[in-house]
Amino acid sequence: MMRSPLSHAPGQNFEILTPAQQFLVSPFERFGFVSSFITVTGLGWFFIWIVLRTAQDPLLPADAVQRGLLSAVVIGFVSGMVISAMQWLVLRRYLSDWLWILASATGYVLLTITLETWWAMVSQALAIPEVAALLERLSPIAAVLIPALIRAVLAAFSALWLGVAQWFLLRQYTSNSRWWIGVPSIAVLISSILVALGSSLATVYPIAFAPSVLAAIVLGGTQAIALCALQRHQSRDRAQSSSSLLATAPEILNYGQIQRLGRLLHRRLNLAWVSEHLHKKPLTYLVGITKYGAVAAFQPMHQAAFEQVDQVPLADLMDADLERRTGQTETLARFEVTFLPSGSLNVVSWRGFPLLWLAIGLLGVALLLSAIAPWLVAFVQMGIKAFLR
Repeated sequence: MMRSPLSHAPGQNFEILTPAQQFLVSPFERFGFVSSFITVTGLGWFFIWIVLRTAQDPLLPADAVQRGLLSAVVIGFVSGMVISAMQWLVLRRYLSDWLWILASATGYVLLTITLETWWAMVSQALAIPEVAALLERLSPIAAVLIPALIRAVLAAFSALWLGVAQWFLLRQYTSNSRWWIGVPSIAVLISSILVALGSSLATVYPIAFAPSVLAAIVLGGTQAIALCALQRHQSRDRAQSSSSLLATAPEILNYGQIQRLGRLLHRRLNLAWVSEHLHKKPLTYLVGITKYGAVAAFQPMHQAAFEQVDQVPLADLMDADLERRTGQTETLARFEVTFLPSGSLNVVSWRGFPLLWLAIGLLGVALLLSAIAPWLVAFVQMGIKAFLR
């Protein structure tokens, strides 16, 4: 019976570099990574809010928190350390360097210093009698929106410092990543504009709105999606060794088609796998299938999978569909197939959830949560009061 050519012999390294796996965050891990990154970023901003609220406590001496550059340095350093440390809990799987915390803290300090310096000059300009009189003639929404948009633009330019500081670290692990310098600015600009619009509408219409929730989700989500788009450095030796069909064949990019092929592969493997394998551990393979559902190639992902390759039906499916293959290089959908000792199996796409869909869904979730957050807080407060009575 014809077998798929296996490029690895026992004892060799089973690492495989496919087009999808060149990303810093594996595409099939995107949804979990983005969700985790947003969660820890939101928790970081929540801790910062608690710290700043404590620093503004009226019980503290008046000179405990001084406004100006010193305050900007302290706020920037504390914010950067807390937020980047929370993000590092997720990033440490992908960046083997804790300097992300130091780089981000440095960027936050430069950001807050620059922003406070520029905003002080803008505030002086807005205090000029002629400018103040002009603002008084504006509508209530415009009077709130214009200063907020000015601060948003200033914050976006100031965030370039954060992008530069983080890029100095990321460039050691990723290629063509200079565009990351603008990512924090884009995140700040989007979140600031949305917050400004929401706050302006809230001054006119009786709507519930939590700007801090919206800002935290958009800031964390924008950076998380950008991290998913970064590609790892590919060494010359690694590139030369990645000559198998699984590594070189172009990928099927249509998400709906990939999902259909995944269900087809799962169903056909279930029908072909009639007995439990003899190994006590799961056996994992990278499988490439054509648009017709034919198994074009497969590769063991570890030593046990190599040794037990005769116990799984992957080669049989490839032989059965050999007549459908044209002999030319076709686009492939790649899946990680895991055969479990219990007799069941898992099929996971290596292409992952489209980043554009993630961005659109993220924006919808951010708007929804920022709208219901005040109601949830009010409900919790009522529950606490009722419990204390």
